[in-house]
Amino acid sequence: MSMVREALELARKDIVTEIRARDALPSAIALGATALFVVALSIGPDVERLRSLAPALVGVVLAFATITLADRLDAVDRADDAFVALWLVLDDPRAILLGRVISLTASLFVLELGLWVSASLLLDVELTAATVVLVPVALLSSLSAASVAALVMTLVGTTPQRTVLAPTLLLPLLVPTLLSGVQAASAVLAGSGPLVLWASVSGAEALLFVGVGLLTYREAAKPA
Repeated sequence: MSMVREALELARKDIVTEIRARDALPSAIALGATALFVVALSIGPDVERLRSLAPALVGVVLAFATITLADRLDAVDRADDAFVALWLVLDDPRAILLGRVISLTASLFVLELGLWVSASLLLDVELTAATVVLVPVALLSSLSAASVAALVMTLVGTTPQRTVLAPTLLLPLLVPTLLSGVQAASAVLAGSGPLVLWASVSGAEALLFVGVGLLTYREAAKPA
């Protein structure tokens, strides 16, 4: 329980830092809304096509936002040797990984909900009572993306090539998250399809990467 308590405290620290900075998350939401607007202008008044593209566009923006947010939060922790200090004072250093998964999940979840609201305005996506299922779908896809990002940023660490390595490793690993999230959202909007199957893929990926991260974190992230 000590690890969970410490992880929640670290997640709260990340979220407060991001709220005060007002940097990465607002920028990601603005960029995502702009991307949706540009696509809407490019396609024109073809409502059905706009609606069909919405899940894919939201998924792509989420994937790139994951890279930006994960890199920013990791950079904050590693500034002025703060990461080494955390490693020394925590009862269980794995709380750093778990806390990062929680804070990233919360940030990406807010982002994805904001993107769906933007999609309803710009792509004419109808958000009815039935589409409330998009909320747990967004939470699962955010958790899946966060678990992948937290592990990759741990492996990249402070290597000089991290700006290249992080997206190079992250993007291929985010493909299952992108695919499952897009298919699950499409099933919700269509009112039919294997929603449970695709949601289960997101959940399984999250469990896999969190499990691997917790098992390997002490050796992979130990300060030199």
